[in-house]
Amino acid sequence: MEMHRYITRYNGQKGTRNSFCGWRLCITRQKETFVRYFTDREYENSDASLAAALENRDAMLKLLAEGVDFMTVCERYRKSKKKA
Repeated sequence: MEMHRYITRYNGQKGTRNSFCGWRLCITRQKETFVRYFTDREYENSDASLAAALENRDAMLKLLAEGVDFMTVCERYRKSKKKA
């Protein structure tokens, strides 16, 4: 399996408390951490969820390289909560 900086694979066990399968994007700057999960179920398969995680990571790193504040970048890429 290819290594991707800031991205980790999780494979949970079916029937257990942790059945999460997908990718985790985690970037830390100045003692602040941004974490976002990309589930295989949401993106239909492992390849699609990895592609989404890589796309988000690359876009975030590009903004950070341009000098945009880390917390501003985090707010832009935080997953919006669905209102019931």
